Amino acid sequence: MAQTPPLMKQYTKPADVKISFPQRETFREQYEKQNSVNRVGRPFTKYYIEVKQYTTTANIPSDCSSITFINYGSNNVDIGGVVLTQGQQLTIEGNVNEIDTTIYQAQFSTSISVNNSITVIRKLYV
Repeated sequence: MAQTPPLMKQYTKPADVKISFPQRETFREQYEKQNSVNRVGRPFTKYYIEVKQYTTTANIPSDCSSITFINYGSNNVDIGGVVLTQGQQLTIEGNVNEIDTTIYQAQFSTSISVNNSITVIRKLYV
C-alpha cells in the first residue's frame, strides 16, 4: 500500500494582531524619578535662591530657611544689632524644613546711598 502524504493544514491569518509597547518616560520624568528621593528614600524638599541688593536702610523680611547678608559697600551696616564692615557677611541658617519669620532691619551708618551696598541671599522653599 502506498502512503499518501499528510494533508497540509491551511494557514489562516490571525485577525488584527496588535502589538503594544510600554510607554516611554520623557527625559524629564526619568530625571525627576531618579532625583526625587534621597539615598534613604525620603523625598527631597525643593527650594530656590533669591538674591537682592539694598542701598538704603530697609526692613528685610526673612520668611526663609537660610539668609545671608553681605556688605559690599564701604559704609558699615547694622543688621539687628550686628555691625558688618566692608566685605563682612552674616549667615543665619535653620534646620531642614524650618522657616525664619524674622524681619531684619538693615541700617547703614550714613544716609547717603552712594557707598551703601548690601546683598541679601535667601533660601526659600517651594
